[in-house]
Amino acid sequence: MDHTTFRFGDLPIELAFLVFKYAAQPTFDQAEKYERKNPYSSVLKLCLVSKSVRRAVLPELLHTILLPESRNVKLFVQALFMQEEYKKANSDLQYQYAPRVRKMWIGSDGSGYLNIRPANLEHALQPSERPLAISLLAPIILAAPSLALSWTSVHVKLLIECLEHAWKFRPATPVDEERPRPPWNTKRLTLSCGAPISPTEWNKFTDTPQGVAFLASICQLSSLTYLDRDYESLPLAKEYCLPEWMHTAPLASFKSLHTVILPYPRIITPVSPSGLNYRGVDMHMEVLTLPATLLRAQTGIPKAIEGFVDVLPGQKGTRSDDTCLWVSGFKVRWYPRVGWERFWACVL
Repeated sequence: MDHTTFRFGDLPIELAFLVFKYAAQPTFDQAEKYERKNPYSSVLKLCLVSKSVRRAVLPELLHTILLPESRNVKLFVQALFMQEEYKKANSDLQYQYAPRVRKMWIGSDGSGYLNIRPANLEHALQPSERPLAISLLAPIILAAPSLALSWTSVHVKLLIECLEHAWKFRPATPVDEERPRPPWNTKRLTLSCGAPISPTEWNKFTDTPQGVAFLASICQLSSLTYLDRDYESLPLAKEYCLPEWMHTAPLASFKSLHTVILPYPRIITPVSPSGLNYRGVDMHMEVLTLPATLLRAQTGIPKAIEGFVDVLPGQKGTRSDDTCLWVSGFKVRWYPRVGWERFWACVL
């Protein structure tokens, strides 16, 4: 069998750049832990090849941004500071991040495994640099149509500060438009929180015009569920418990909300704690989708949704009330914390 060989440099420039873009795609679905292999490692290396290659692959880097820890936030803020310097110097390295961002994850998943605590943004953003950092972060965070946020005081504070900045400097409403456009693109909001959210926490949004407008613009609401049960006696889901925070959430403020998505790992017993922590466990995902009307019913929010019967991997089941369950045809390698990051980055 003959093998045709050629030098990469002999490819047409358009084809070569397509290869670069393909190679630059982050490996969120990798089997290894992110601590072992950074999912952005390929694209970061390609950014060092040349200015032209860097500009070609940066959209792949910026499409989905994961900032689970304070060190990630700090590095990202430093990158934004560098962009400001490039802009002042009119450098070829300056690049507009915001138009490329589609999904952004900030903070831990809230599961509490291995005593993982939420990223401490107060250490990542020093007081002297915080105003500039917020002015640079706000356009990036709020450019993402899909935003995942760990519900802790520091992360909520960050979002509130970004909303305040965006609202303060929002453009004037065009004369031919009746209603002002919100100064953000966020339509899908994913919350990760292990404990109930008190009504006073929601007041930080419902008591300000920008907070009210932000909640009213959310069309899809998601929440992460947790593996906090006995590993040795985990049954298949006979019912799906809804997150506790949903019972205190001001759902009436989510005026554009039409669906709520709740993913659950499909657990096949027995599950070894050591295997989960060190080797990972491959799991299918069960994705429950609820119509917003179900949560706004006069009977109130149900504590749990009855389980579906005989929905196999790759299949979808739907009920008359538009509640549906989809089971992923693929498996996600699940480790503490990064299981949710993987699934959110790849699917939600």
